[in-house]
Amino acid sequence: MSDVVATENKIRPSRLMLYTSLVETFLLAGLFFEGISTLFYDKFPLTQYSEALILSGHIIFAMLVGFFGVAILAQAIREGIRNIYILSILNMIFIGIAAAGGLAFYGILNPDYSYLMALGFFGSLFCTSSIFFYSI
Repeated sequence: MSDVVATENKIRPSRLMLYTSLVETFLLAGLFFEGISTLFYDKFPLTQYSEALILSGHIIFAMLVGFFGVAILAQAIREGIRNIYILSILNMIFIGIAAAGGLAFYGILNPDYSYLMALGFFGSLFCTSSIFFYSI
């Protein structure tokens, strides 16, 4: 009887993976909202407190997405499901691309680096939502 339970656990991810990927999907939605707000309301270099507040919110959401990306990767390693493991590795790569693009954009103030942020965002959104739908 315990072999059947272990086999079913290997086929379907745990509820923790479902909830973690759901939270990261919502965090990515918040990150997108903050990014669009930064695009519309911030002028670089920052001169007002409200501009710094919007950018700080964007950075906080980005750090939370990175944290939950690591949590999804750790859970994927723990569960041992190959498809989820590959998607979580790709998710971390895309988060790294977005973070590098954001740091380069803010450091150099070159708008071309915003495309790296967009590439990383959409890649991470694809991987996270794929993990979410795989976990249902």
